Amino acid sequence: MANAGRKHLDLGSLRDKRAAAILTVVALGVATPLVARLTFPVWVEASALAQVRLLARLAGLFVLAGAYPAVLVLVRLGLTDVSVYQHRSLLRLYPVFCNLFQVLVALDGFLLVVWPERFALPRLWVDLLLSVVGVGLVPVVLHHQSWLAGFDPTVVLSARGALDGAGPPLSTRTPLDTLDYRVLQLVAHSGSDVSAVMINDMAIGVRALNLRLRKLVALGYLDVVDEQHGPQLTLTSLGTDTLALPVSLFTWQTHDLELLRELASARLALEERQPQKVVVACARCCERLLRGLLAAHEPPVMNVGGKDVGRATLGELVGACRQHGLIGRFEDNIFSALNERRKKIHALQDERPIDDQDAFILYTLTEIAARALLTQPPRAAAQPLGAGGGVQAEPTGA
Repeated sequence: MANAGRKHLDLGSLRDKRAAAILTVVALGVATPLVARLTFPVWVEASALAQVRLLARLAGLFVLAGAYPAVLVLVRLGLTDVSVYQHRSLLRLYPVFCNLFQVLVALDGFLLVVWPERFALPRLWVDLLLSVVGVGLVPVVLHHQSWLAGFDPTVVLSARGALDGAGPPLSTRTPLDTLDYRVLQLVAHSGSDVSAVMINDMAIGVRALNLRLRKLVALGYLDVVDEQHGPQLTLTSLGTDTLALPVSLFTWQTHDLELLRELASARLALEERQPQKVVVACARCCERLLRGLLAAHEPPVMNVGGKDVGRATLGELVGACRQHGLIGRFEDNIFSALNERRKKIHALQDERPIDDQDAFILYTLTEIAARALLTQPPRAAAQPLGAGGGVQAEPTGA
C-alpha cells in the first residue's frame, strides 16, 4: 500500500490520543539541544567522561525521541512521499535502534551506580532525571506505533455493531470477494502485527484496506483486541474457517452453506494429509452439486434409478444429470473421473490404496467441477430442456 503520490493531508488522525502522546515525546526529544544549552552551567564542571555520557544520552534522545519519530509522523500525516518499502523499513528499524539505545542506557546506569566518582555529574539528581527520561520516553512511541502505521482501532471497532438490527443476511453465502480473502490471509500471515497489515504490498490503498477491515469486523471474520503491547487484529473462528476455502470460491455464485463446509473440510483434510477424509468430503460435495441440479429441474427429479434422489450414489446422480441434459461433456468427464477415483477408497486385496496424490487429484477435480457449474449462467443447465432435445449443452468455459 504505497503512500507515494498521496495528494492530501490526513490531519484528522491528529485527533487520536495516541498522536498526542507521540507528539509530546517528539517535542521533548527535539528540545534536548536547547535543554543541554540551558543547563550548561550545571554540567560544565563535570569530568570529561561525565560530559561525554551526558551528551551521548541527549544525542540519543534527540534522534530516537525527536528526529526519527518526527519523520514517521510526517509520513503518517501525508507530508512526505515514500514507497511501501521505505515506510516499512522505517517502522521496522525504529524498534531495533530503540532497543539498542535502551541497552546502552542500562549499561550507563550500571556504571553510574558502581563508580559515581568517575562517571557521575556534579549533581546526582540530574543524572537520575536523565536516566528516567531516557528509559521512559522512547517506549511511549513504541507502545503507540500502531498509529504511525495508520491503524485506527476505534474506527474499525465502530463497524462491529454496524449490522445490529439489520436482521440476518439474505443468503447464507459469505458476502466476501477475493480481496477480502487476501486481507484475511494478510492478517493471518502477519501474526496480527498491525504495522505489517497496514504497510503491505497488496496495492489496494490504505482507505480501501480500512474499509475492508471494517467490513470483516462487522461480519465477524476479524476482531480487534487491546493487548498489553497495543491493539491487535485477530482472526475469529469464522475467519479461520474461511481461509480453509479455495480463493477461487469467492468468484462463484452459491448460496449453499453446506457445500461451503464440505469444501472447507476437504481442503483441511488435504492439508492434514488425510486422504480418506478428502475422498469422503469431495464425494459429498459432488453429490450435493448434482442433487442441486436435479432439484432445479422442471419438474424436479425426485427419483433416480428407482430410489429417492437423496439415497442415490454419485454414479447414479451423474447418470441422471446426463439423462436430463443438466451437465455437458466437460462436467460429465470430470464427475466420471471423480467417481472412479472415489471407488479406490474401498481398495481390493491386490489394489493400491488411495494415497495423498490421489487425494490431491480428487480435490482438484472437485474444485474444477464446482467452478464449472457455479460460474455458468443460471439458465445454462435448463437450456437443453427448453429446446426439448437430448443434446447436451456445452458448459461455460468447457
